[in-house]
Parts: sequence; C-alpha cells; structure tokens
Amino acid sequence: MKKNLIAGVSLGFSGIGAVICDENFEIIHRISKPYPGKLGKESLVSKIAKVLSSLQGFHLCYAVGIALPAVFDFDNKKIIESEIEEIVGENIYQLFAKRIDPPIYLFRRSFCSMLAEQAFGVAKNMKNVVLVEIGRDISASLLLNGKIYRGNKKAAGRISKMLVDITREKRNNSGSFGSLVTGKGIEVLTGRSIYEILKNNSQSETITKQIVKDLKESLMTGLYNIELILDPEMFIITGDILENYKLFETALRDLKVPTVRSALDKSGPPLGAAIGAYNQFQKRRS
Repeated sequence: MKKNLIAGVSLGFSGIGAVICDENFEIIHRISKPYPGKLGKESLVSKIAKVLSSLQGFHLCYAVGIALPAVFDFDNKKIIESEIEEIVGENIYQLFAKRIDPPIYLFRRSFCSMLAEQAFGVAKNMKNVVLVEIGRDISASLLLNGKIYRGNKKAAGRISKMLVDITREKRNNSGSFGSLVTGKGIEVLTGRSIYEILKNNSQSETITKQIVKDLKESLMTGLYNIELILDPEMFIITGDILENYKLFETALRDLKVPTVRSALDKSGPPLGAAIGAYNQFQKRRS
C-alpha cells in the first residue's frame, strides 16, 4: 500500500494539535488535545506520539513534522531552551524516534506557524510580515523579503525576553514582554491564565477592565518596538488572545500597520510542521 500522507504535530501550553494531510496539504483529519500539564519527558513524548497514532491513516504517512516551542542545538536534535522545562537538555529526536516509525523532522513551532501562513494564510503573497503568538506562549516569527528569518542559531523571534518595563524588571524580574503579556503572577495566584480569566468574566467587571488596561500597555509597547525595527507590511496575531481579540482590536489599530488575526490559528503550527517535513523529505531524496 502506497504511503502518500504527511503528518504534523505541535506542542504548546495551548495544547497538542495534530493534522494529517495529502501531498496538496489538504487536511484529512485533525486532533486537538489540552496541554497535559507537567509530565516527565518520557510521558510527554509518549502522549504526543499517541495523538499522532490516533490520526486516521497515520500508517500511510511517509514523514512526520514535530513543532516544539524550543531552540535546538546545531544538529537540530537536542533542546537547549524551552518554556517547557522537562524537555530542556534532552535529545528529543531520540525520544520520538523510539516511538514513531516514519522519518521525523523537528522544527521551532513559531517557524511552523509562519510556514503555514505563508502557504495558506494571510501572509500569502507578502514579503515582510511579523507573526506574533500571544497567550501562555509568547513568540514571533519573521518573514523578511519573502523568506522566514531564522537567525544565526535558528533562534530568532524570542520576543518573550524583550524588556518593556525596566522599572518592574529591576524590582522583581517581571518586566519582560513574556511576563507582562502572559500575566505569570496572576496565573501563579489563580491557576488560570489571563486569557482564561478574560474569557470567563464579564467585560464590565473591574478586574477585567484593569487586566485589559495593563495588557494593552505592555502589548502595544512590545509591538510598537518590533514595528520600528522591522517595518512590516502586516502583523498576524495568533494564540489564546484570539478568544478575546475584540478587547484589543482598537488598540492594535494604533500601530498604523495592518494587524489581523490568523485564520489558521491552532491549525497553523501542525500544518506548518507537515509542510516542513515534506520539504525536508523531498530535499533529502533529491
């Protein structure tokens, strides 16, 4: 039986998403699971592999792309930095290779999001675009002169580390873009992310108004600085913020750069991983 399908899977704090596609990247089946919480490295990898194997027709896959919120080593196998602490320092390639039969290819998740947007989303036919994921994950992917910019160590786009409030950073190490826009302090206290709180509370409540006010300040400071440096044609916004996008829409218009929500959203990273796996597989065949 001919193997003619490609699968992609993505891990992030927003969950595990997986798709299986034909060679035209038409999605045949997709699965979405919630973030499993803190697990050991073996359990986490097994969970992702189980999601992949649950895809219809997975046995017909000839390549699998895996998108992770991580910076890899030179060989693109070992994770040297990630918000998901249990996989830092691990040879993640080996862990997956023990559980998945088709050839696997690892990618930074933010790059996969842009790959999908460039192929099928709002970045199609554009040259200079910044995609920003905002939620419990904060990252960016940069399309410059028609090509995804990866940086010297393939680590470009780690905007969570940008300082947007130097006073707060000096006082309690919480003045970074990532800290302020994810509301890490609130999540520690409540067990819920800011975006979950906004989703489940009335917009008229005082706490909601204050959260939105603080978020807008931090969000706009970070995006304005990115706009000054890169002069993009467009910002694409994705992530948990899309569930509350209308609360920030007016503020985002102040950037004076077209700012749109991703049409692909959570399908973007796994679809981009499938595209990346296809490209790498074909490159190695040629």
